[in-house]
Amino acid sequence: MVRYQRLGLLMLGITFMVVLASWIFFTPRPATLSSATTGDAALAAQVRAAAGDGRGYRGLAVAAINRDRVRFAGLGDSGNPKRPGVDKSTVFEAGSLGKPMTGMLLAELAARKKLRLDVPLQKLLPDMRFGDPALGSATLRDLASHRAGLDLMPANLHIFMRGVELRIMGKDPYRGMTEADVFTAGQNAGSSGTGTFRYSNLGMALAGQTAARVVGQEYEVLLRQYVLAPLKMRSTRMVHSDAAVPRNSATGYKANGAHMQHWLTSGYTPAGDIWSTSDDLARLVLAELRNTAPGAEAAVPRFDAADAGKIGLGWYTTRIQGREITWHNGSTGGFASYMGFDRSSHQGVVILSNTDRPVDAIGKSLLGLAPETEYPAHRLSQIVLTVLCSIGAAGPVFFVAWRRFPRKIYHVHFGFSIAFGVTLLFLLRRIGDWLSVPSAVWALGGALLAIGFLLGVSRCPPTDRDQRSDVRTALSAARYEVVLLALLLLIISIEL
Repeated sequence: MVRYQRLGLLMLGITFMVVLASWIFFTPRPATLSSATTGDAALAAQVRAAAGDGRGYRGLAVAAINRDRVRFAGLGDSGNPKRPGVDKSTVFEAGSLGKPMTGMLLAELAARKKLRLDVPLQKLLPDMRFGDPALGSATLRDLASHRAGLDLMPANLHIFMRGVELRIMGKDPYRGMTEADVFTAGQNAGSSGTGTFRYSNLGMALAGQTAARVVGQEYEVLLRQYVLAPLKMRSTRMVHSDAAVPRNSATGYKANGAHMQHWLTSGYTPAGDIWSTSDDLARLVLAELRNTAPGAEAAVPRFDAADAGKIGLGWYTTRIQGREITWHNGSTGGFASYMGFDRSSHQGVVILSNTDRPVDAIGKSLLGLAPETEYPAHRLSQIVLTVLCSIGAAGPVFFVAWRRFPRKIYHVHFGFSIAFGVTLLFLLRRIGDWLSVPSAVWALGGALLAIGFLLGVSRCPPTDRDQRSDVRTALSAARYEVVLLALLLLIISIEL
């Protein structure tokens, strides 16, 4: 009896230590904007007011333009231990802010008679055979204004799995993809028909890579020569390897605190693998306001863009509160961005963030727009899923202990139940809505799992309670494991 009491106390102590370690080292810690500030203090105060409690943000680099005056501010932490401060020289992943740059490049090449924007792709790329003739008849103007009828990305298992890796492991979904992959995806893609707005990363990437192939130079070389160099955007770049990440770059995170892998240059760079600073992007916005930017035609609103209003080549123009705001936003795995301007008041703004929480509302606030009702940042389904899965991670363990299956399959069921709970809590730590749900809910789930483990060990059947055949035992075990696996896949698919 004493021996079993000691064993029970030992297991209880181990469980307590596991719960304590989980609380200290693994409990989700959402990003929060610290009090650190550089640059214009008044601008920084405006940004903090617009950011509310700062939850979900970690570091912000901001530029505000009023007429010919440009003010800069840096707030919070870059996530880079060697350069923790944020200022106008801090390099961020700018995401889809690269799309209007691609639009400007196309417009500039067309103005210089190096490229024609209204020629069908099939004529520009005579060696390609498009599986869907509708896409072959689309033009560069259609692609750059999201009117070529293409999906956001190619619809195949490879792209889906890359999306899973992004959500669960924080990996770059475009890493290793080349321009050849973009052209192959274009050949195999289906089109719903030209003329209707349908946002597409594939379409913008295909536009930029087609322009590069027609002109006979790499996209990166063309963008630098015709857009970045004239605007003296010396810090804007494409990063080709982890070793080439700038020393003064920010590190990306999800808003819930999970670390994310950097997004490097790929075949999809024309759609948004570009890195930049608030200083460089302020130069671009100021040039647009002065109408001296290369490829100025790109910002002219020409086509319907559904809820976004109108679109030119990559640039949106939306009528908000009686004003016309020309803008674009961006997002990568661990970064968010916004740049916009109002020609009538000669105001502009740039916001760069090193978390994936959108910054559009901050940008609009700095442009003088009153807050509007927007889509909730955290859907009710995400909150419910986060809570239920956290608490329910230990459910299978308690079920196994309660049922007390025959010893032949008890250990299998128990092992799979523990593996299920640990895996689910790991997933939730990365994809859970920890801005809305207290992190203590995750810790509670971990504690319940540890208690379930202790209970399961203490209640392990000493002998088999029946003599079912090995075949029936195996089928029973397999059925239980399949249910757990199906449940885990369902949770992942719902979140993705």
